[in-house]
Amino acid sequence: MMKVGLITYGLDRPMTGISRYTVELARALVNIPDGPQVTLLQAGPSPFLSGEVYRRVSLPGCRLLPGLLTLGNFLLAWHSRRLDLDILHDPSGVAPFWFGAGRAKLVLTLHDVFPWSFPGTSTLPETIIYRHWLPRTIGRVHAVITASLHSRNDILQFLPISQTRLHVLPYGIADCFRPLSAKDVNELLARRFHLSSPFILYAGATSPRKNVNRLLDAFAPLTADHPELHLVLAGPSRGNRIPDKSRSGRSPFSERICYLGPVSDAELAVLYNGCEFFIFPSLYEGFGLPPLEAMACGAPVICSHAASLPEVVGDAAWLVDPLDTGGMTEAMRTLLADPLRRATMREKGLQQSQKFSWQRNARETMEIYRKVVYHPV
Repeated sequence: MMKVGLITYGLDRPMTGISRYTVELARALVNIPDGPQVTLLQAGPSPFLSGEVYRRVSLPGCRLLPGLLTLGNFLLAWHSRRLDLDILHDPSGVAPFWFGAGRAKLVLTLHDVFPWSFPGTSTLPETIIYRHWLPRTIGRVHAVITASLHSRNDILQFLPISQTRLHVLPYGIADCFRPLSAKDVNELLARRFHLSSPFILYAGATSPRKNVNRLLDAFAPLTADHPELHLVLAGPSRGNRIPDKSRSGRSPFSERICYLGPVSDAELAVLYNGCEFFIFPSLYEGFGLPPLEAMACGAPVICSHAASLPEVVGDAAWLVDPLDTGGMTEAMRTLLADPLRRATMREKGLQQSQKFSWQRNARETMEIYRKVVYHPV
């Protein structure tokens, strides 16, 4: 049985796209036929991954990036040798591989390179990792996985890696994201979030590249014609920053925005099911899970045409220019007024979401493991 070490980082915080990938890959790997023995190399607690199917090794002092990128290099190399791993896989895109991993082959999932391809929206640690750390460590990696052709092209443009070592494996959708009964959804919306009126949903972080402030500007003109309509924002804020509630300059508008903060998967599924439609105006995504999750729950989707998003949503979403606030407003206004179009988009979205599977992602990841272990280039 192949022995795989999977680095888990950031799982003690609100779920992000990267942590979702880590969790779902770990779950799927241990459930495929002839799957590997998975050891979780835990840079902090991993509450989403329970059970005895995993071996667990703690990486003390590595819960934060400065520790993972310093002490983590020593600990990962030592544990890889001690455990006689075949594969050491970092799904977080950090690559703490300065000292190698014994005989283990190194695999890195690099979700995007937005500090290169969309400069001006990254934090200092992100800039250091992508612009200074990865160019020095990626040459040690035997295989790099990314989730979209758009990200693949960006990686090839900005980092020194050959095409033969770069693989595109689309993400999947968690099983919890599915259509639910309207009665249950309405009861949970009222009880948990005190939502009983129509709402538009955004789910994701509030970092600048997510473009939430333009969404607020685009929503403002709708409030006059739709007095019961709300805009619901769900997801973690970055650095405790939230978008400016008062951009419209009118308190009634501010009262029509609900900031929920981080929500559980079950709560997010209810929100996806209960919204009039989901809107995702991001300026840059290496993949973009929220639009697919919304589609899997039966929500019509308005989505930015930026970066990888058209590749992911296909023709099932209404694509808009994320820099055109007026265009976003008109798309929302039109969709609110057209229930038949919403129904058509709902069906197309359900079909599109069925193309993405964590089980398939895990099987294809396993094939990459086998290739680098048994048939190295």
